[in-house]
Amino acid sequence: MKRLLALLLLAALASPAAAAERPWLEYEIILWQKQTAQQYAALKRIGITAGVVIPPDRDAPSVLPKTQIEALRASGLRWYVENIATDFYSAYHRWTPDHPVNWRFQQVKQRYLADPSDPAAFLRDPSLSDPRWRQQIADRLTATVRAHKADHPLFYDLADEPGIADLSIAWDFDFSAPSLAGFRQWLKGRYGTLAALNRQWATDYARWDQVMPISTQAAMARRDENFSAWADFKEWMDDAFAAAVRAGTDAVHAADPTARAAIAGLQIPGWGGYDYTRLAHAVDVMELYDGGDNWEIARSLNPDLVMLTTSNAAGAEEKHAIWRALLRGARGVILWDPRNEFAREDGTLGPRGRDAAPYLREIRGGLGALLINSVRETDPVAILYSPASLRIEWMLDWRGKGDAWARRDIDASYEDANVARSAMVDYAASLEESGLHPRFLSPRLLEEDELRRGGYRLLVLPHALALGPGESDAIRRFVAHGGRVIADIAPGAFDAHGRKRAAPVLADLFRSTGPARYVDPRDRTAIARLAAESGVRPKVLITGAGGDVAVDVESHLFRNGAATIIALQREEAQGAATPVTLTLPRPAFLCDIRAGKSLGRTERVTLALDPHEPVILALSDAPPSASAHGACGEVGDSPKTR
Repeated sequence: MKRLLALLLLAALASPAAAAERPWLEYEIILWQKQTAQQYAALKRIGITAGVVIPPDRDAPSVLPKTQIEALRASGLRWYVENIATDFYSAYHRWTPDHPVNWRFQQVKQRYLADPSDPAAFLRDPSLSDPRWRQQIADRLTATVRAHKADHPLFYDLADEPGIADLSIAWDFDFSAPSLAGFRQWLKGRYGTLAALNRQWATDYARWDQVMPISTQAAMARRDENFSAWADFKEWMDDAFAAAVRAGTDAVHAADPTARAAIAGLQIPGWGGYDYTRLAHAVDVMELYDGGDNWEIARSLNPDLVMLTTSNAAGAEEKHAIWRALLRGARGVILWDPRNEFAREDGTLGPRGRDAAPYLREIRGGLGALLINSVRETDPVAILYSPASLRIEWMLDWRGKGDAWARRDIDASYEDANVARSAMVDYAASLEESGLHPRFLSPRLLEEDELRRGGYRLLVLPHALALGPGESDAIRRFVAHGGRVIADIAPGAFDAHGRKRAAPVLADLFRSTGPARYVDPRDRTAIARLAAESGVRPKVLITGAGGDVAVDVESHLFRNGAATIIALQREEAQGAATPVTLTLPRPAFLCDIRAGKSLGRTERVTLALDPHEPVILALSDAPPSASAHGACGEVGDSPKTR
């Protein structure tokens, strides 16, 4: 199998698509907790590649933990530098001795609930727009990078679990003077003139320095459904957060152009700065918690983004999760092991280390690099990711509930039944269960004519409450040139600033037999039928034992030189191995990459799909003697390496 992987990987690196700079070429396996030299040596033997180094004093980041670094060096392991600026980016959710992780936010929340008129509850400290703090963080990052530069760390983590307030919770930060000054400048760029802003907001400001956003409570009290002064401020805060992260990235790059900046512990799309249209381009590396399709959104908006997953458990389900993350785009995993279950202090493997060793070694043995250096294939189906619609749906959901929004904790916010977010997730799931691979597009990409450039045939609008004129015009052009659209509601009841329109801007497009249809996000059959009517059908058909589409199987397609890689994995890690049949559009030469086994030339193959591990196949039109698949014949009788 190793020779087959090497040949396929060489083909990937030689292909035009791989010629673009992708400096992260290997799958990295990183253990977070500090280890002894003996532990690091044991970890390296099972495929772990790196550790974590935390500056002992963030005010003096050039003072390095020399003992830990020497232990890593001696074991031939790399590291990344962690938590350099959590006091800035994670001010209301960060570890402090003898306090809950979010104790500062709890104080702010209680202050507001005791007196909703107290403005201090909405002054972020520090402000993301404070130039003194921005310079202080830039200086700290510069010193940190210079201290580690000779060792080329994997990346520099600006902060863990950052956010405007407590992770992605809804809060009215930040009404401080630096934030308001930045907001007014930002509004000038959006509106151009004060008269235009007054028309949109229904205000009568005489000077820009008088302009003030309205609070959530004030927005909820409006009866005209013009939420512009609130929604614009929420968008500004998302922009300010992403800009602050971008400034940190720029400081890292200025100190070392080859270095990478990161943020870790990223949250569900929604509040707290988690607008991925902005955030996906703010750093080089992200460690994401899986929620609300944030993986697929970030990957769609920035294919070059290095995405990492997290592992904090053991057993078959965790094996399934790590394989699944790899297939979805993870270029590495950070292992959380507070009880030394991977390696004991004497250097012997613990139970988790023994359990994970086979699949970690296999991924590091070439499969991870193969997938990282292949090009993911998608179908000509686009899903609009609309942060403006998420904002307005939140307001409509909560405006009749008083200050209940301010009483909630972060865990409860993950349970919100936000219809806009649910529709987005459900449409994506229905398409994927039909064997299609959509891509998320941002409003800006719609405005920039990405639908035409990308050759899309079907556009999905999940609960698209808020649309700007550029978006609606792009959708009309798409339909006029033969594209089809599906939605769950009449799109564009509000404009992109959050002001209710007299009528939804695209309602006239939706007719029972026209190119735009209303379809329930969970109606997979109807969605698949409309996709087929648009000329979009699965590149491969995956069926179960009864001949029906295998909706419990996830598929992923990659291009690798002249070969196509198809990866299949069960959606849930449960049950026994089940047979699935893969039907191709035409006969091709197939090879089971993990088994190193040729499956011959065929257009249909039945496979036993393990509940925890994927099947990964390479297929090509060329016979084995003329392609990288020639290695299959040489290793076809060798034992599996899994």
